[in-house]
Amino acid sequence: MPLRAALFDVGDTLVEHWVPRDVYQDMTRQRLVDALGEHDWIEALLDSDLEPAELKGGWPFVPARAKQETLRWYERWFRGRGIDPDGLDLERIRALGALPLEEVSSPVPGAFEAVRWCAARGLRVVLVTNTLQRGDEEVLEDWRRFGLEDAIHGVVSSHSAGWRKPHPAIFERALDIAGARPEQAFHVGDNLVADVWGAKQLGIRAVWRRVAEVEQPPVDVAPDAVVSDLTELPRVVLPWLEEEAA
Repeated sequence: MPLRAALFDVGDTLVEHWVPRDVYQDMTRQRLVDALGEHDWIEALLDSDLEPAELKGGWPFVPARAKQETLRWYERWFRGRGIDPDGLDLERIRALGALPLEEVSSPVPGAFEAVRWCAARGLRVVLVTNTLQRGDEEVLEDWRRFGLEDAIHGVVSSHSAGWRKPHPAIFERALDIAGARPEQAFHVGDNLVADVWGAKQLGIRAVWRRVAEVEQPPVDVAPDAVVSDLTELPRVVLPWLEEEAA
């Protein structure tokens, strides 16, 4: 079957070089105060870790740990501090925490060109990303600001999907958007568990964007290709396209 879909992780695959945590917190604090006014809980919220410890993943993968319920985590956090969340717009608080990617990261070399290269060859490009505050709408808006909306055919965030990679549900949703079967797609990502193992479990080809300074647990599958940045992606994918066309 011919290739139909190119799936991409976002963080540390398409963008990297994140601003320091304290800078990120200051930017988020300003957004929250500008929109909601001063509140005693803002500083504590910024210093907290909303994600349950078991969600951090690791190896081996346990499917139940991949379920994401962002708004319920916010509700639990507020109740745990004696604050009634019923009087708060948790959805708005979540969205305000999704800082624009262009303000907090930089493109990986060749990433934007690789996305356009895939789209120009008729592949359906879908972004598949694990997030906390960022939902599908915010992810798509990031790429509109980057000027790539014409090259991206859909997005799947873990917040909106309700599952995090490597759970099969998030990949299945991406395949549905692309109108592709697993064997008609490849997925590009930096994480051996979430991106490589997750894609391979469904029969999706996996391209690992290896970040040299990041240690990762070994997994029981191998990527179909390894790149250091996205300038190398065309040399990987072109033979697959030619193979299918033969």
